[in-house]
Amino acid sequence: MSIELRDYQGEAVEQLRENIRTGTRNQILCMGTGSGKTVVAAYLADECNRKMRRLVFVVDRVALIDQTSATLDQYGIPHGVIQANHWRSRPWERIQVASIQTLARRKWPDADLIVVDECHGVHKAVVDRIGKRDTVVIGLTATPFTKGLGKHYERVVSVITTNALIAEKHLVPFRVFAASEPDMSGAKVVAGEWTDREAAERSMPIVGDCVAEYLKHGEERKFIAFGANVAHCEEIQRQFMAAGVICELYTYRTGDDARRDMVAEFRKPDSTIRGLVSVAALSKGFDVSDVGCIIMARPLKNSLAEHIQILGRGLRKHPGKVDCLVLDHSGNCVRFWDEMQDFFETGIVDLDDGKRPEKKPAAPKEKKSAKCPDCHCVHDAAPSCPSCGYPYPRKASQVQHVPGTLKELIAAGDRAVIAKNIWPQLVALAHEKGKAENWAIGLYYRIAGKPDRYLDFDRTQPITPSREVRNKVTSVLIARAKGFSKQSERRAAT
Repeated sequence: MSIELRDYQGEAVEQLRENIRTGTRNQILCMGTGSGKTVVAAYLADECNRKMRRLVFVVDRVALIDQTSATLDQYGIPHGVIQANHWRSRPWERIQVASIQTLARRKWPDADLIVVDECHGVHKAVVDRIGKRDTVVIGLTATPFTKGLGKHYERVVSVITTNALIAEKHLVPFRVFAASEPDMSGAKVVAGEWTDREAAERSMPIVGDCVAEYLKHGEERKFIAFGANVAHCEEIQRQFMAAGVICELYTYRTGDDARRDMVAEFRKPDSTIRGLVSVAALSKGFDVSDVGCIIMARPLKNSLAEHIQILGRGLRKHPGKVDCLVLDHSGNCVRFWDEMQDFFETGIVDLDDGKRPEKKPAAPKEKKSAKCPDCHCVHDAAPSCPSCGYPYPRKASQVQHVPGTLKELIAAGDRAVIAKNIWPQLVALAHEKGKAENWAIGLYYRIAGKPDRYLDFDRTQPITPSREVRNKVTSVLIARAKGFSKQSERRAAT
């Protein structure tokens, strides 16, 4: 079966070749999760095989051995596997898929090209081998942020961004809801990251929220949930199972055979397993395209790469899949939102060379993210929530704080703020229902008090009404109808 590359994949191959022609030995191909990095590697493997050259494809975990081997089989590329006791040990084949753990204990096979999957995870055995620069090396990653990565790789090829992949429908868009998160203030930090134990202890009390939000929003989608440590994952699984949602643990305690059987079942379209629960074993390279929900329950302090890798498990396209639902109970989406969106939009140009950058005074940055106080949707800053329509107050020097709920908004007592938030929604409802100005003014009077100079029906720009305002209007109309009914009864009685 011939491999037909997408336009951007073909462009990536040409840039890699050009770099090799100009003397580059070690380089990185950076493309988003689901963009087809393995397909590009399979294309290179097929070319090597036809030209009687040798290629070693290096992976850093067992699950990726079988996944990569299956991709090569799909295209009819003969290959062997270098991993302890693997049934496909075929040392005579020119193409080898190798476990880095096995290579660390053995002599590396001869190769004309080495492909290092998930190369942002720097392993000593890889660094020692590619540091010789006697073989052409191509690293693959969606997140080339590792400090010092530029010491091992000379150049990076990046031909398409994540946002472009979504816009061109090679990946699906994602929606984020963040109803609750653990309080990580004062949590112990080691090597710049919260310890797994502390993150787990602080996350345990909100495991029930993970289950409740999935039952509320999840639409029975296949999901992957990420916990802080094994004990936390076990509790997540226990509570999901208690709620009647079948899920399995995928951790270092799970044997290789059990993992293979579990993943094989999970891949089935009609699988009885709705979810897998893991710490980090599924965050890189794992590919089950019909996963439609990611549950983030593992708080990360600085690991932007890990956060993007976790998110990427749900972005692959699949027949009938329109988006990926992200239920964030870690705080990661808000914490990394601006950096993540910058990277998704612009990609990367240079690798970190390990040198400490000169300190420059930080320029004030406008926050690019927002979290809806009504439905908990996390999104790019906007005048209103794209999920439920909740309108955000405009910036004004005299307004220091605007409470999140309708009740709090009215209780705050600032008539200008009340009018600017509620009145445009009532105007929108009036247009929607074909009502006149007096109808909207009457509702405003019943909800917020006596109308004032801030109301102007014709000049007001309507705002999509929030669920809360719609519910309030419905209750007011019902109460008014009951009032009219009682008045009629009293008139009839007299």
